[in-house]
Amino acid sequence: MFNNLQTLVNSCKQMSRTVSARIKPQMHENLREQCNKIGCSINDFVEACIELGLTGHTDFDFGDEKQDDKSQINDNSRNDVKKVVIQA
Repeated sequence: MFNNLQTLVNSCKQMSRTVSARIKPQMHENLREQCNKIGCSINDFVEACIELGLTGHTDFDFGDEKQDDKSQINDNSRNDVKKVVIQA
């Protein structure tokens, strides 16, 4: 009986979990810069990425609407280069 009560209590609690990932230094720097640019924490950004990956949608604003021309490649003088636009 006690075990069932403990399970019920634990299922009503919303528990926070910690996830750790090893990423390359340059990726971490890019992540930090993007978070600073859009004004969010790394935790919020990564949480939204996980949500997007798991559910296919999120209300989080990744700041991709504010991308400058450096995030796009467009060189009409070469046939082997195509325009690339990154969208979430």
